Amino acid sequence: MAISAPNEAPRRVSAELSAAIERLVNDPERKEPPTLGAVRADLEMTGLRWSRNGELLHPQDRTAQLIELDDLIERNGEEASALDFVISRRE
Repeated sequence: MAISAPNEAPRRVSAELSAAIERLVNDPERKEPPTLGAVRADLEMTGLRWSRNGELLHPQDRTAQLIELDDLIERNGEEASALDFVISRRE
């Protein structure tokens, strides 16, 4: 399975998924950077989700993030670093 170059990955990730990943990456209680598999587990377990703009996401928005994440996992593997898929605020 080919792993995408980190500089190409953010262009294929939605801002909403990037924000969900970034929340886990910045969690002070995490001892290690999250993998894509860990991000998926977090999305499945949490109830309410908020957009980067502070808006409550509807269930279909959360489902869309899971579908997008499943595609990333299929292409990159569960153990791929989620940090590679955070969209830089400069972009």
